[in-house]
Amino acid sequence: MLKGSPDWAFQMVRAKSLQAGSPKLASEIDALLLDLHAPDCSELSGVPKILSQFNFLPIIALIPQGMETLGKQALDAGAAEYLVKETLSPELLQRALRYAIERKRAESAARQCEERFDDLFENAKDILFTLDLEGRITSLNKSAEEVMGWSRSEALQRNIKSLVAPEHFGLCGQMMRRIMNEEPLQHFEISMLRKDGRRALLEASARLIRSNGKKEGVQGIARDVTERRQLENMVRQSQKLEAIGRLSGGLAHDFNNLLCVISGHAEMLSERLEPASTALKSVNQIKKATDSAASLTRQLLAFGRKQVFHPQTLDLNAIVVESEKLLGRLIGEHIEFFTALDPTLGKVFVDPVQIEQVLVNLILNARDAMPQGGKEENESKRSLIPPGSYVMFAMTDTGCGMDDETQSRIFEPFYTTKELGKGTGLGLATVYGIVKQSGGFIWVYSEHGRGTTFKVYLPRVENSVTDPRPSNRQADACKGTETVLLVEDAEPLRALIREFLKLGGYAVLEAENGKEAIRIAGAFGGPIHLLLTDVVMPRMGGQQLAEQLMSIRPATKVLYMSGYPYEGIAHSGILSAGVVLLEKPFTREILTRRVRQVLDDPPHAA
Repeated sequence: MLKGSPDWAFQMVRAKSLQAGSPKLASEIDALLLDLHAPDCSELSGVPKILSQFNFLPIIALIPQGMETLGKQALDAGAAEYLVKETLSPELLQRALRYAIERKRAESAARQCEERFDDLFENAKDILFTLDLEGRITSLNKSAEEVMGWSRSEALQRNIKSLVAPEHFGLCGQMMRRIMNEEPLQHFEISMLRKDGRRALLEASARLIRSNGKKEGVQGIARDVTERRQLENMVRQSQKLEAIGRLSGGLAHDFNNLLCVISGHAEMLSERLEPASTALKSVNQIKKATDSAASLTRQLLAFGRKQVFHPQTLDLNAIVVESEKLLGRLIGEHIEFFTALDPTLGKVFVDPVQIEQVLVNLILNARDAMPQGGKEENESKRSLIPPGSYVMFAMTDTGCGMDDETQSRIFEPFYTTKELGKGTGLGLATVYGIVKQSGGFIWVYSEHGRGTTFKVYLPRVENSVTDPRPSNRQADACKGTETVLLVEDAEPLRALIREFLKLGGYAVLEAENGKEAIRIAGAFGGPIHLLLTDVVMPRMGGQQLAEQLMSIRPATKVLYMSGYPYEGIAHSGILSAGVVLLEKPFTREILTRRVRQVLDDPPHAA
């Protein structure tokens, strides 16, 4: 019957009994034609027996006429079709075999596709999930288990709403309503709760599933972006701090000019008043106020890493030990103070005054976090983290700690959690600026209610470095008769400096910019002993002016003045060797002493 088929070419393998044919079924057999009256078949017992070994083999059962009930039982047992032997024709047999074989191949292809899908679903790096219409989890993959910490059996018993962080309950409900309404839905971010209570920020996308036109559930994909968002926030925070630092540094520089004028005129006024004058008290208050304002300005400059930097090679442990008496007074008796210093720590190249300021600001921050008392521990040791050779100083307290939002803003200038009038918000901003200016890093870890640890990393130096600051600082006779070319673009400050210099006996030539200074220097017939110039000026800066002046008057010495060191003078905020900088604001005594110092120094030191 199977010979001569116009569409199919059948190749047959015959066996007299089921036992004899079983080994042949393991080969590439596409279908089995089984006579239920075979010697060892005992009617229906052969069908489940074969299917238990060869799950996907289609079986066509042959039954005697009048035993259609047996054929239906064969179908129930797993047979693909049954045929009556007495009414069997070649066309009927060929059609039944073709149908059985095609269905087998289709089912095999479907199984392979399903296996590939299952493999893709299970091993995808992203979270894949499905929900029913009530929000209950119906399936999820291995990535979901790894990210969320819930096993599959635990998660399948839960509603998705129970895994959403409280702050995103409303967002979850809103997204589910939009999905059910089949509204266009782009990627959204939602915070979920891991099994251990930590939050995972997921970037998710989901859509409605329909079956036969009816809503069946929701399928979605999500990606854990927690670490990525944290890194992005760190970069944004760093950029914001850099921008604020540049802004605050520029403002502080301009403000220093104004302070210099105020304090200078207050100084001259106090000298002209009689000691018994009632106005002298007011003048002294003006001087105190300008000193306080100058202190705030220095903190802004420290944050912006534009403060004048006088580094030395020092033992950090020695600075900590020297500061212990002061630190003890600062923290009070209600706080236990412990110190554990590594004697093999090594040296650092830092400004000792600024590092003391770092210590003081950190200890004050710790003290304020422990109003009822607690423990404060200082530790130092060598470190290779971050990569390189560093000295690490850690300060740990058992205070109130900080939440994540506070931690993200603690180094911003003027940010404070203290009551109005109890803090400027510049303490930790100053610490950040000094550490960065020193080439170091600062790291903070805190848990709300459990305390805070600050770790400061400073580059470790192997060799001694010569202190670049000028050594001649004695208050010698400061008056003179030399000629000084004064260049300052701020007119009120220029007038004050001119007054200071004339009171010291100096002849003064003045200009408001570099171009005018070059013109005056070229036209003046006598010697110009000193160029006293601001660093930051329009069109021509102080260094460029000095270079041009040297070409026509090489014997003229130079003294720069500025609120912070400029790139042309001080690379990365560190004074270059041989350069003398007058820091604003300054008093008349400081100005005249520094002028006298530069004039008296040998020519190579100018």
